[in-house]
Amino acid sequence: MMYKLANLSGDTVAVPQLIFSHLARTDGDVIRVALYVLSSGCTDARTIAHDLGLKSVEAANRALQYWAGAGLLEKERGSAQAAAPAAPAGEVDLSAINDPYVGVLCEEAQTAFGKALSRSDLQRLVGLYLTDGWQPDVVLLCCAEVARQGRRTVGAVARELVRWREAGVETGEDAERHLRRMKQREEWCVEAAGIFGIEPHTLTQWDRRAVARWHEEWHIGRDMIEEALLRAENHRTIRYVDGILRSWRSQGLTTVQAVRGKGALSPANILATGKTPAKPMKDMFNRNWNAVFDEETEG
Repeated sequence: MMYKLANLSGDTVAVPQLIFSHLARTDGDVIRVALYVLSSGCTDARTIAHDLGLKSVEAANRALQYWAGAGLLEKERGSAQAAAPAAPAGEVDLSAINDPYVGVLCEEAQTAFGKALSRSDLQRLVGLYLTDGWQPDVVLLCCAEVARQGRRTVGAVARELVRWREAGVETGEDAERHLRRMKQREEWCVEAAGIFGIEPHTLTQWDRRAVARWHEEWHIGRDMIEEALLRAENHRTIRYVDGILRSWRSQGLTTVQAVRGKGALSPANILATGKTPAKPMKDMFNRNWNAVFDEETEG
């Protein structure tokens, strides 16, 4: 169905282009507050919250703070907010910040955590943006991620962001790619745990790095992992299998067919008997895999 703009009747209100530039940056309540203020001239948070049916007066206050930071509103001299005591040295004075993203960051982080944050937590959160240089969308993506992991603290966000920066994350797009990569690695770890018959939570950090290396660097699939596990016999550990896979890779053996072509195990032997046939003297598999592993560094 097509639409066209109807003929306007009644009073009209001029809307600054500034508001249109923020349509994609903020939520509907913040836009509604801006239109209400333009129409009525009222900037009383309690009246705005009542007339617009907002969830709380604080929601109206956050919207007013947003538009003050965006430049639509100006703080009146002598107001209670302007007279607020200065923050102690080393802390971010939230009341003195005219940045629209500060209000959004504080509100969305609390929504992600499902709880109200203390003033010190909010100051630390805003510091990640203003002092440490993190983009607000990256901070909020990190808040959502640590909350998903059950770590609903700003301290957890700060520590996770350090790891993100080490992984090369700087922008929102970087963060989304990083999260997709982490999700894929977790799926690989769950799969590997199933192959080894263990619970995923028992995998060590070394184990997890090894599993990620198999897939990301060596491009090894499930079939090769299962084949290496057959060679491990009683040594059913990630470290031992990693030594086998490392040796195969050094010899250019990248498929199960290539590995079996060396004469150690045939599909018929594996399926019918489960036994390893006699190995020739120079069989590549007739070696101490623990020694192979010990010769290799962990990288």
